[in-house]
Amino acid sequence: MDAIAALADITRSGVQNRPRLERAARPASALRIEGAATVSSEILAILCPDWRTAALVIDATNVSVVFANSQCIAMLRREQPMRLTGDRLDFTPCGLNRRFHLELAQLASSGGESAFIYERDASSGDWLSVVIRNGQGFFRDAIETNLGKSIGPKLMVVEIATGAEVLDRNAFSSFAQTAFLSKAEADLVQAVAAGWSLTEAAHSRGVAVSTVRQRMKSILSKTGCRRQSELVHLVLSICPRRSY
Repeated sequence: MDAIAALADITRSGVQNRPRLERAARPASALRIEGAATVSSEILAILCPDWRTAALVIDATNVSVVFANSQCIAMLRREQPMRLTGDRLDFTPCGLNRRFHLELAQLASSGGESAFIYERDASSGDWLSVVIRNGQGFFRDAIETNLGKSIGPKLMVVEIATGAEVLDRNAFSSFAQTAFLSKAEADLVQAVAAGWSLTEAAHSRGVAVSTVRQRMKSILSKTGCRRQSELVHLVLSICPRRSY
């Protein structure tokens, strides 16, 4: 079983039901954590909630991946914007990868709380955000209580998001169903929430601008909004992308 398949297996089994990650339980190429025999599923459950944004947990001592949710596993399989080199997490854009490892090392040595790294895709123009979070307060106390201060891996959370990901997909899907939006109407709402004009949305979808304007009129009627800006404010308020 390769490392990504092992991560997918853990994700499918669920965080709360995940067994202890003992070194003897998995091959060396999958989820190997030095001294991890005492890392319990309860601790990983604290650090690994059911994220809706792409997120994973790494051991900062060797940058190996301990846990990844389904969004991150899909990215790892595509090897965009990141991949596994053995157990080690690397980002495919060279500049981003260099900054990621530099910020991670500085965060681990300083004991800081978080680091933020950004990269803009030259072809699409979309921004990529990588956030490294070092467990503080309750998280750190729980780890030290269960592992001891001198043993166990240095666990950190890494979140990955793009500028195109504006709305929480699950929340917005529920909102669209409640408002009786068609698939095309829901797609248009997501586009304008991401900052697209109606003309840009029409051209990207290969339809007439008049068609898109008619869809927007229908959306405003169904949602009770008086103008497009009010609609954008509504969906960004009730369906924001949730972070850690």
